[in-house]
Amino acid sequence: MTTLWTGLLGAETRFYDARGIRTRSIQAGSGETVLMLHGTGATAEAFARNVVPLAAHYDVRAIDILGHGLTGTIDGPFSKEAFVQHAIDYMDAAGIERAHVVGNSLGGWIAIWLALMHPGRVGRIVNIVGPHFAVPIGEETRTRTQAAADRLKQLSQDLAGDPTPERMRARLAWLFHNVERDLMDELVAVRWTLHQRATNGMQVSGFVGNPGAENILTPERLALLRHPTLLVWTDHNPAPAAVAESVVGYLPDGALVVMNGCGHWPQWEDAATFNRIVTTFLQAPARAAAAPGQMTSLTL
Repeated sequence: MTTLWTGLLGAETRFYDARGIRTRSIQAGSGETVLMLHGTGATAEAFARNVVPLAAHYDVRAIDILGHGLTGTIDGPFSKEAFVQHAIDYMDAAGIERAHVVGNSLGGWIAIWLALMHPGRVGRIVNIVGPHFAVPIGEETRTRTQAAADRLKQLSQDLAGDPTPERMRARLAWLFHNVERDLMDELVAVRWTLHQRATNGMQVSGFVGNPGAENILTPERLALLRHPTLLVWTDHNPAPAAVAESVVGYLPDGALVVMNGCGHWPQWEDAATFNRIVTTFLQAPARAAAAPGQMTSLTL
């Protein structure tokens, strides 16, 4: 029987003082560091099927990001500066000078801003179905993307207004294409337990739902990203792959892979394929950067 922690056997959980914020890290392996950042409302367990397999090649660190899980929070408003500074403070506390950054959803957005704001601290980037891109997309894609965001917002508000395990399950079901296969009871129980300890979940959700123009990844900002960047999208992500197809054209050194049979958590839904994709990308020789607007390909 596969459980969260059978997948994490061989990893250890440690806590770091990230400039006054107690930060949980699930980690394993050695070598170059791969920092893994989860999405809104999630925890480091989002990478329970990736930490140990990737640790065969890397020093892998999946952390609870600011205001999530067993990591502390801040008194002020959430912002890209707050999320990025917390990641840097964690790296400093853990003695990590430079890391490849793998981020799912909100974590993918943080990964890009981390590289833009602290370019010397980041190697390569894997953005898994990240949000907050302002790029040209068709009306059908825009409608589908907005509908997905509205649905997630409603599920989050339902959970906040009437917190129950059943509403937590409904919120988590939004993540998966094959809910019956991939939404295990243990994951619901862990998220429900941690949710009851959290005090600012809706504050984070509110920020994600209305981040402000200063936090949006525009074509002009994407063109400044010189780090090799892989967009990992899926055929059943609530925001269609057409979004990523537009985004990758603005990245000077960008590539796109679309995984099949997955929703918003491909690192969980098809972990073996995801782990292979990430390892291949991180180990690939450096390529000549393309001009912004020219999509490049990556053989994985």
